[in-house]
Amino acid sequence: MLLLFAEIMKLTESLNRLIKELNERQREVIVHRFGIETAPKTLAQLGKKYKVTRERVRQIEAMGLKSLRKKAQGDDSLKKHFEVLVNYLEELGGVRRVDLLASDAQLIFKDPKISSSYLELLFVIFEKPHLFSENKDFYSFWYLSPKHLKNNLDFVKKLLKFLKDKKEEVLEKRLFDYLFSQVVKEHSLSDFVALNFIQNSKRFATNPFGDFGLAEWREILPKTVRDKSYLILKKRKTPMHFREIAQEINKIGFDHRRAHPQTVHNELIKDPRFVLVGRGLYSLREFGIIPGTTREILKKILKTHGPLPLEKIIELVSQQRVIKHNTILLNLANRKHFKKTEDGLYRVA
Repeated sequence: MLLLFAEIMKLTESLNRLIKELNERQREVIVHRFGIETAPKTLAQLGKKYKVTRERVRQIEAMGLKSLRKKAQGDDSLKKHFEVLVNYLEELGGVRRVDLLASDAQLIFKDPKISSSYLELLFVIFEKPHLFSENKDFYSFWYLSPKHLKNNLDFVKKLLKFLKDKKEEVLEKRLFDYLFSQVVKEHSLSDFVALNFIQNSKRFATNPFGDFGLAEWREILPKTVRDKSYLILKKRKTPMHFREIAQEINKIGFDHRRAHPQTVHNELIKDPRFVLVGRGLYSLREFGIIPGTTREILKKILKTHGPLPLEKIIELVSQQRVIKHNTILLNLANRKHFKKTEDGLYRVA
């Protein structure tokens, strides 16, 4: 699909050359309005600078663009760049997020100076593709036609419904594959195009472990120390010291906020999802960990399994807590709560 660009002028060079052919006022307005290698400015800012009305600045901009469109018709280099980008967008389903397309274009054309500003000017000159402006649900993205835009919006709507109906707190690889076998095929899309559609939406995200889901789900974008700790323990599947949990939170870097060990300890001790299983060691209740003191754990195990020999009791308690054997023996020796049968088994008194 891609052309060999070694023999033609770079995209940024072609645009800069056309801009230089404008009169001074048009050139300055175009450069500042689109932010070509400078900070973009509003009509009001430029009006104040040139001591004219915003409407006059808009007129100068319109005249400059009209001149650029005329000049671009005779610029084969610029036309080739534009055609390649349009073909590239077609392969992606006719849409692409603004920042991602700029990065793509740098690689395609081997031109690191290409920015979103240059592409916006190029597309305004050729009057295609169109810009979908950022809102609370979508990032800014380019789309080739209303049909391409509708395809993206419809797919996102369908995917949102799919995830909400499933009520999943995280979409691991197995469910992610299922999603694409159900939703993607229904829309006759390739995985590549579907992923591109997803990237335009703010409603979806992946966590540091690669799990996919709604950005509002606590296991996808955890915001509190408790939620970050929960996700780490769920992935680790073994007890962790609160200091180690804090270190892991900071290592992963969920956001700019650092976790302090004492804060982690203070938060987890108050949350019923977590169980203290040893000195500073935490695990998750959902793993079948029994909350409570050593005596309470012993009672629950014996009530569940019936009379047991000491070795079996130690084995079952070790699955729940990091407790010394002598501590278990001392608790079992309390005749008010436990009895030892004639055949050497322990039971609840």
